[in-house]
Amino acid sequence: MIVFLVEDYSMRKFLEGVLPRLGFEEHLFEIKHHRGKEDLISHLNNIIPTLSKRAQQIIIIIDQDRQDCLALKNKIKAKMARCCSCEYQIRIACYELEAWFLGDMEAIAKCSPRFKASFFQGKKKYRDIDNIPKPSSVLEEIVPDWKKRYASKPKFAEEIAHFVSLEKQNVEKANRSHSFQVFLETLCSFGNDKK
Repeated sequence: MIVFLVEDYSMRKFLEGVLPRLGFEEHLFEIKHHRGKEDLISHLNNIIPTLSKRAQQIIIIIDQDRQDCLALKNKIKAKMARCCSCEYQIRIACYELEAWFLGDMEAIAKCSPRFKASFFQGKKKYRDIDNIPKPSSVLEEIVPDWKKRYASKPKFAEEIAHFVSLEKQNVEKANRSHSFQVFLETLCSFGNDKK
């Protein structure tokens, strides 16, 4: 059993769509979402001792936001070291989950037919997706009918999870977010042992 600890409902909905596509059967994983990053971090000491006794692995996924990535990881590692009795990984979305969506413009186009992926793909701004400080705002700006079709971030996360590229070999088709690729590698390495 792999337990995913995520900071919000949007990440939960995204994982619920992506994990089955990678071959994870429903009974092999559990997702626990929280009310933000600080809520997740503050509850680690309470939930990890029990969870780590029944989980083979725990994967913590949080947004970097504007925090120092290494400091954030070390803060979580310090808490995990005191109370975790199973393997764990910490994965950080740079800067937010929405960067993982921006990293695959074709997937956005499948969710919003009026969105023209080719118009944005060649622009300098979108070459290094993980350096966009507020990708959620960018997504709302460039997706034509965002407010009309996607009143909530979880709804979009749920839909794009069915289309986002899980390609690792073909650079042309792979997601442009490096933090998503690291996350994908983590899932695939754990996936080798999931049965």
